[in-house]
Amino acid sequence: MNITKLHILVLIEKYKKVTDVAAELGLKQPTVTFHMKSLESELGTALFQYRSGRVLLTEAGRTLYQYAVKMVYLNAEAERSIKQFTSPSDGELELVAGYIPGTYLLPKMISPFMKQYPGSKLSLSIQEDSLLREQLRLQEVQFALLHNMDTSDKSFNYQQLVSEEAVLIYAPGHPFDENPPVTAEQVASQPWVQHAEGSTLRIIADKWAKLNHVRLWNRTELNSPETLKALVSQGDSVGIFSKAGIEAELSLGRLKYTSLPGVQTEFGRFMLAWRKDYILSALQQAFVNGIIDIQ
Repeated sequence: MNITKLHILVLIEKYKKVTDVAAELGLKQPTVTFHMKSLESELGTALFQYRSGRVLLTEAGRTLYQYAVKMVYLNAEAERSIKQFTSPSDGELELVAGYIPGTYLLPKMISPFMKQYPGSKLSLSIQEDSLLREQLRLQEVQFALLHNMDTSDKSFNYQQLVSEEAVLIYAPGHPFDENPPVTAEQVASQPWVQHAEGSTLRIIADKWAKLNHVRLWNRTELNSPETLKALVSQGDSVGIFSKAGIEAELSLGRLKYTSLPGVQTEFGRFMLAWRKDYILSALQQAFVNGIIDIQ
């Protein structure tokens, strides 16, 4: 069994279509089909079954899949580990980040770093907080910039960055603009534009409400932080946001903010996290070292 055949089996389970697998690997469809038949012939059993235009794994295929995933990952990891011995300036910095740190914190960190390594490339993927944490646990991603994570999990290395500061935001002209709220009840009585369930800022808002024994009026819920800010800036609603993410709106006079009154919850920190069984590339290690130097 060569690694290409196993990679095809893994991708068949993911996409369920030969055409999508071929596109992913940059191969022609007949080539993918040839490798599938070759793998079945090599093992002497059917691994794939065709139903309503989809390709599914047989019971034997699903058994092999468990091993194929590990073998494909180890192959990619071995190649990446060897390549890391080249100069960092010629490498690729691979990062996955939560929306808030990836959008508002990372650019300030990346800009001077990329100037230091002008021959390097940046590969960045932005994910929802809850999804990214789960991907880390499942080893689907290995190195990530997070908006909080449970540091009691000893299977990860952590490098803490700047502290989070979550604030209450509202539009200029809102009643809070003249008279900032002094009680949790005043805040809770306002129509809220809330972040989606599972996001760090939603968790902070819900914890704050629970600590202060109030029920928030969640009139609108969004999974786009940028849209949330825009909506708050246009009306009578309030919301919670990372102070690091509203600098542009503050300078343009589109938003105002104040601290949340009452009992405070822990806002947490932005942090880098990577599995202890994952060997950082030379460029990733240089990035971590650079972050440590500026702390």
